[in-house]
Amino acid sequence: MYPPCTVSPALVARARADQVATLYAHVHLTSLSMGLGALILSAAMWGQVSAAAMTTWCVLIAVNQAWRTALARAFARERPGADAAPRWGRYWAAGSTIAGALWGLAAVAAFPREPALQALLIVCLFGVVLGGLYLTAVYKPSLYGFVLPALLPLIVRVAVVGDSVHFFLAGVMAVVLGFVLGFGHRLNDVLTRSLVIRYENIDLIGELKERTRSAVEARSAAEAANRAKSQLLAAASHDLRQPLHALGLYVAALSARARNAEWRPLIINVETAANALERQFAQLIDLSRLDAGVLTPERGSVALPALFERIACEFAPQAAARGLAFRIAPTSLCVDSDAGLLERIVGNLVANAIRYTSHGGVLVGARRRGNRVAIDVVDTGVGIAAGDRERIFEEFYQVADRSAAPSAGRGMGLGLAIVRRFADLLGHAVELDSVPGEGSRFRVLAPRARGLRLRTLRAVPAPGLPASVPRSELADRVVAVVDDDPATVDAMTTLFETWGATVVGSQTLDGLMTRIGDVARYPDLVVADLRLADGDSGIRAVRRLRDELGYPVPAIIVSGDTGTHADREARAAGLLLLGKPVVPSTLEAAAVSTIRRYATAAIARI
Repeated sequence: MYPPCTVSPALVARARADQVATLYAHVHLTSLSMGLGALILSAAMWGQVSAAAMTTWCVLIAVNQAWRTALARAFARERPGADAAPRWGRYWAAGSTIAGALWGLAAVAAFPREPALQALLIVCLFGVVLGGLYLTAVYKPSLYGFVLPALLPLIVRVAVVGDSVHFFLAGVMAVVLGFVLGFGHRLNDVLTRSLVIRYENIDLIGELKERTRSAVEARSAAEAANRAKSQLLAAASHDLRQPLHALGLYVAALSARARNAEWRPLIINVETAANALERQFAQLIDLSRLDAGVLTPERGSVALPALFERIACEFAPQAAARGLAFRIAPTSLCVDSDAGLLERIVGNLVANAIRYTSHGGVLVGARRRGNRVAIDVVDTGVGIAAGDRERIFEEFYQVADRSAAPSAGRGMGLGLAIVRRFADLLGHAVELDSVPGEGSRFRVLAPRARGLRLRTLRAVPAPGLPASVPRSELADRVVAVVDDDPATVDAMTTLFETWGATVVGSQTLDGLMTRIGDVARYPDLVVADLRLADGDSGIRAVRRLRDELGYPVPAIIVSGDTGTHADREARAAGLLLLGKPVVPSTLEAAAVSTIRRYATAAIARI
């Protein structure tokens, strides 16, 4: 039991106001109790006092109840607040005191001589008090104002009889009176405490609603910020990738055309800086997509031979440029994963391996491990000390003594962090074994997909390509480029012409068809941006171009989209997708590989 004084006085005042309102709300029960008690007492004591006195007493009881009923109606009309509640409580307590005094007066005036009638009078008065205790205990002034005037005169009158029996009876009645007052007092405390708790709960609920409203507003603001962030990412993935893509192509063309040995170191440094900028931009975009929660994996059966082929196409030229061996181990396995995200995981591991390997090479392979497939990326690089093997997966963390070769660039420490977060998103485990100074093996464990039999990718430095693609592979070829960014069209034209190709480029398919007509020769390869102007698609452009030309012209799709849906669109159309900004050596290798693959398929159909 907690007394009201232990709680806020303001809450106690609200509870008292509620108690006063309860008294007035139950005025009809009070009138019924008073009327019924008066009838019982009149019937029991009729003949002990004069009829006029008894009638006068009943009239006074009725008048007092009429006044209290009028007070209740006035209370209902006025609806007083907590500040006015004490005044209205005093009104009601006065009525209760008058009622108690009338009952005490009746006990003294009608006290009979016969012990049986005395017992009946005592039972009647205590019955009236106890019957109204639930109502009077709601408000302490009303409780004391009714009980004490009603019973104390009776107790005194019994004691005045003077014999030992009546003295004992008066003592018992006094004890019962104490119990009645104690019970009523405790009942009032319980009712008050329950009301205080109720108002505390109401206040807490109100505060909770306010906090919930604030939380909802904050959540709405966060969602709006996320939407804005997603829109910014969408813009960055296209609008910012476009100039980076064009820059990389221009730098590669400049590097290929430079003949003055004096300029070569400067051009190499520019090319290295541009490539590093492209890699770091892609990593920042990936990290921002993870933080924004806009990545939703779309799981399915992923064929590792095709995935490894794309990895080799992208990274074999980079490894060869650094004098490293690059091998893909034979496999025919499939895993349950998201193709785009898994390719980014393996690609980041391979890029990291190439960056931190100065001699030897990099091996990519896969093997069964029970119900899972272990995808390994093994290098002969600098290795990782035991104390750093967990921290390297943290964002922006770089091992102090794990330096890459100058030509590889330092990086920002995001590649492995993105690997871990992509793997967590897919539910794939990532393991690391490393010996400092000898190399490292990163392993990704993905669920094995069953029921598919695929061709095994042969172990070669690159899929059907030598480590370095000769210029003659693209010399005298006709390459058609369609991209809504004029700088990209011009950069593509410059780069492919550097490789000896004839280029026709346009920002629209209609313009491209006109340019092809001017050349008067069908293209050997089409390079199309995935998202073209006016909502058009590079995939639709390739299909229309093939329909117009009447044969399946080889094609590559490039895209600045950061979502995995872009890769799914390209794979569904049977086309190779290269993400912007694309490394020029990767573009060259992919171009040659695509032309060869279509030529092989055409010979097989003959």
